[in-house]
Amino acid sequence: MLSKKQNRAAFVTLLVIAILSGNKLIAQNTRYNTSNFNGWVALNSQLYLNDNFGIHAEVQIRRNNGFNQWQQLLLRPGIFYNINSNLTATAGYCFVETYPYGQIPIAKVAFPEHRIWQQVQLTQKTGNVDITNRLRLEQRFFGDASVGTFTNTRYENRLRYMLRVAIPLTTDASKVTKLYLPVYDEVLIAFGKNVKYNTFDQNRFGAGIGLNTGKTGKIEVGYMYQYVQQRNLQPDFSQVVENNHTLSITWATSLKLYKKR
Repeated sequence: MLSKKQNRAAFVTLLVIAILSGNKLIAQNTRYNTSNFNGWVALNSQLYLNDNFGIHAEVQIRRNNGFNQWQQLLLRPGIFYNINSNLTATAGYCFVETYPYGQIPIAKVAFPEHRIWQQVQLTQKTGNVDITNRLRLEQRFFGDASVGTFTNTRYENRLRYMLRVAIPLTTDASKVTKLYLPVYDEVLIAFGKNVKYNTFDQNRFGAGIGLNTGKTGKIEVGYMYQYVQQRNLQPDFSQVVENNHTLSITWATSLKLYKKR
């Protein structure tokens, strides 16, 4: 189990790598900063088939300009296994449809992406505070963004690390947390021979308010700041940076689909 010092060191190391990767490119090219106001709605479900094994099901609807236009649609199924009470391994598939959005869209038409992904997640408790470390690896297959079909595909890898804490605010008569404050940061780094320009892909920082609705679910509403470096340069070799301000709504459930003998 990682100590608080080790957690902090891992997070700082990834953040420094991301900043250095981004600064190297910024120093070489003109940069255009754009701002977007987005709304993300997510449903995450852990469906247990036995005590340790089950199905991960996730749907995300991401909208731009408030909730008026599409940004992305994401479907992410998977299989998880609880190695122990603190460590979970998951692997699966993800379908993403990305739409033109913002002042300088990444593409003129919507285009598909298929991913394979693997992750490990470590959950700990320090006092009453829940701490989550998540490391995810993605193999990404992009369709043709010029015509919107899954042709002329391009392959990239991406590594993601998230550190999250959940601070209890109120408890019920049984001393079970009801309201809590989730705070997180996630660094996303692209790598591989097809990543020509932006190794640092994006950073997501968020905070909000969470409500445990019972043993099987919770709802979180919050704000997320997403800093994105678009993967391709513009025709004049300039770089586009997105500063995305996002209202995030998440409903997470954990259900047992079996009966104990």
